[in-house]
Amino acid sequence: MDKLARLFIRRLRHLSRREARRIALRNGLLESKIVDVDGHLTCRYSPAFDTTRLTGDLIRDDIWFRRNFGDWLLPPKETGNPTTGSNGDGVVTAGLIHPPFASQLGVLPRARRGAIAHHGVLGNGIDRRAYAVGLVDRAAAPPLVSHFVSALVLARAMRSSGRSLREIVYTLTRVTPVITLHAPLAGFEGQVLRLLEKTRLAPGGPFAIVDADHMFNDDYFDVVEGEARRRLMIFSGAGVHRVTGNALRRRMLSALSHDLSILSIAEKRSDIPSLLQISADLSLETGKLDRRFVADLVEVLYPDETIETLGLPSDSDARWLSLEDLVLAFRPGRHVRDVLHVLAVLIERNRGDFEEEDGDGSGGGGDKASASGSASTSTEKASGSGEKSKSSDTESSGRWKRDKPSGAEVIQPEPLPAAGETGHKPPATVGTLSGYGRAKDWALDLKADLDDYRASILAWSEMSTKLLLSGPPGTGKTTFVRALCNSLQIPLVVTSVSTWLQGGHLNDVIDRMNKTFVEARAMAPAILFIDEIDGIGKRQPAEREYADYWNTVVNKLLELLDGAVRSEGLIIVGATNRPDDIDEAIKRSGRLETHIEIPRPDVPTLADILAHHLGHDVTALIREPAADVQSEADDGFSLRKFVADHLQDKAEDERKGAGR
Repeated sequence: MDKLARLFIRRLRHLSRREARRIALRNGLLESKIVDVDGHLTCRYSPAFDTTRLTGDLIRDDIWFRRNFGDWLLPPKETGNPTTGSNGDGVVTAGLIHPPFASQLGVLPRARRGAIAHHGVLGNGIDRRAYAVGLVDRAAAPPLVSHFVSALVLARAMRSSGRSLREIVYTLTRVTPVITLHAPLAGFEGQVLRLLEKTRLAPGGPFAIVDADHMFNDDYFDVVEGEARRRLMIFSGAGVHRVTGNALRRRMLSALSHDLSILSIAEKRSDIPSLLQISADLSLETGKLDRRFVADLVEVLYPDETIETLGLPSDSDARWLSLEDLVLAFRPGRHVRDVLHVLAVLIERNRGDFEEEDGDGSGGGGDKASASGSASTSTEKASGSGEKSKSSDTESSGRWKRDKPSGAEVIQPEPLPAAGETGHKPPATVGTLSGYGRAKDWALDLKADLDDYRASILAWSEMSTKLLLSGPPGTGKTTFVRALCNSLQIPLVVTSVSTWLQGGHLNDVIDRMNKTFVEARAMAPAILFIDEIDGIGKRQPAEREYADYWNTVVNKLLELLDGAVRSEGLIIVGATNRPDDIDEAIKRSGRLETHIEIPRPDVPTLADILAHHLGHDVTALIREPAADVQSEADDGFSLRKFVADHLQDKAEDERKGAGR
């Protein structure tokens, strides 16, 4: 877990303890005093209950405190008129109903409180006052799992923005900000809004949420004028794009003129209107869930568990999970093994839902008559036989419909053998490849730069992280990228232009392109490999047919490549057989600026390739009977001869080097 995520988790727990102290103070369980500590004014809490019964045994004292004073930590109920409680149900003071006295012997007369509460130590040398207040902290209600999940998502989005925490806090506190927040996660909007409305995690919180969909004129602000909390106007969900043009402009101006911050939050980036994106002071986005996210949540909720010994889902499996899935699985009191079992079941279920929806979407061969016939049949079944009809919007089994992923494949690096380890063939790395020339040098330099970047010696902007590979089919462009994945030991996200174009409609194509980059950024550091990049073509003159379609696709790729430049941890490699068919803007500085052509292998390179793949079998190839030589071509080409000559030259060079 990174530092920002740890900060958010610690703050949620601190807020929970602080709320428990305030409730205890309000209910008479604690007393407070403002004291000066090195020039800083701070609130000092002291117990108002009998601390003579504390033994110093934390478990025993915790049980005693919860049994006697657990009800005192419940939030008081607000009432209109101060009255005296009846039937022993509690005491009403200044409009607050206090819980019943758990033990009348637990509270001391005011004259004796200070002597016991503020002085003395327990038998084990612990300060009695601090120990007693710590029991209040331990009895505090823990933060909700949904709040932990939302906080981790926000931490990841802030880290991906490239902005420092100081800059983000300044934006949130010193100006009236406009913020856009995007994550392709089901349930993301509701969970984050609940976190902002119920906790003080964000500066100025908790907020009074003002839904922009319900605001038609300035009179609406009178409804929330008496709200003590800071107000936040939200444009949320897929309905955001319904408000456009002058209507959107008027609502934004009305909110800003009333000193309301604006938050646009959506699971699809395309649902956020361009006016909000342009005027945003802070744009945050993140991708699908991955193994690291699940590991962070396990670390938060099960701090005593060893992550390495647990069977956590892989990156390719975790991306099928939603925030609701995590809230369903990580329930208080559940064993971590049961949690992981539930996650595995949900992953398979969600993957099955996606394949089912894919099958329904591809089978569009039926005509309208058959469709209407099946609809009437299902209606008859629902009313007559009692069978449930299949809904087009929601599933009868209670499952959620999910946004389809980008179609990219995630490949994890093969582990490199440890020093001195034998017994299995090591994975292919860039260092073991032959015939790649400049591409191999670029990869080795990148490996050294990545080590320096991880050691905070080199900035990401100073590294060469974008490459265009070209060459005839069969020259090993895909093999090179797979070896690069093993060399760098980072995930490889594989996609192609043909995968993007499967959507057909322009909005679907743009959405797939955007999701691919978001998913790759979520796994950073990672390699994004775009195969057949020449299929995206060049921008066309306006008079050409379908020019708007292809120009929009090319412009979107340019925008994504520019965004990748600002996102640390993303290495982009494009592959093509026809580099001349690619728009020149894609190959400009800051995009795929490094262009390396992989030629067909010459004879020495081919010998190296055969020696690498055949290993010790190459010796048997050379020592075959001489009669087989007659079967070779008459043009002077001899596979056995050039392999033997190459190995002999290589051995001679090694002997000369050893002699020197």
